[in-house]
Amino acid sequence: MPIGLAVAFARGAGAFARYGLSYYAGDHLEPHHQVYVTLAVNVIGSLLLGLLIGIHPDGRTRIILGVGFLAAFTTFSTLMAQMYHAADAGRYATSVALPVITIAAGLLTLAFGVAAGRALAA
Repeated sequence: MPIGLAVAFARGAGAFARYGLSYYAGDHLEPHHQVYVTLAVNVIGSLLLGLLIGIHPDGRTRIILGVGFLAAFTTFSTLMAQMYHAADAGRYATSVALPVITIAAGLLTLAFGVAAGRALAA
């Protein structure tokens, strides 16, 4: 299978997984109300990316899983929309805290994932 097609299928799977988590864990809420689900998805995605980096599989697998599945699973645009809606509603602290917490937690879980991946690969 051509790598581009494999990436497309993996992106579809990642988007489907993201939708499922958002829909069911978010209790059928509108996307801008699912702040905790978005945070969890982005942190889980960071952990999984860290594992992928740590395990360091062949290039084709890294591209399919990283560019395909994980890129579609995590979400930057939803985070931006949630920041906008929080600021628009006058919840400025929430608007600032969302990206700060997401980045800090993402970096920590990415580092943990890399370490765990290296240990698994050894």
